[in-house]
Amino acid sequence: MREPCNPPAGDPDLDCSALPPALRLGEPVTDHLHAEFLLLLEQAAQAPDGALLAALDEWLDHTRYHFGQEEAWMEAMGYGPRDCHRTEHEQMLAIAARARGCVEQGDAETGRRLIAELPGWLAQHIGQRDAPMVAHMRENGFTLVEGPVQGQAAP
Repeated sequence: MREPCNPPAGDPDLDCSALPPALRLGEPVTDHLHAEFLLLLEQAAQAPDGALLAALDEWLDHTRYHFGQEEAWMEAMGYGPRDCHRTEHEQMLAIAARARGCVEQGDAETGRRLIAELPGWLAQHIGQRDAPMVAHMRENGFTLVEGPVQGQAAP
């Protein structure tokens, strides 16, 4: 059993025990979002073909929210490389949308290939994009707070 991340005092819902220790940044809100990303991917991977589209949509809804949170934090912090980080989010979402379209047309295999690739993408993204963002946050005294992104409801 994996060690859970340390949620902020009074917020036991921020459990990131599904996140492998190597991917934890030690920032509970970010780690929780990453754990949810992986949990929803696993649910999609286990879904039968007839339920794959709904599971993929649930993951996509979470991921749009997750990315929106990060982008709002970067903007609020004046984080320098935020445009590069945002562009990576946009590129991944565009690929996911194309795969979703294939699933909607009956091509479950394309959706399953995407799902199989995304844990590796997330690991790389955490290391190259999110870790420097969290380091910037710490160096500049910012504390992340999860809240609704304008135009999006929390999943």
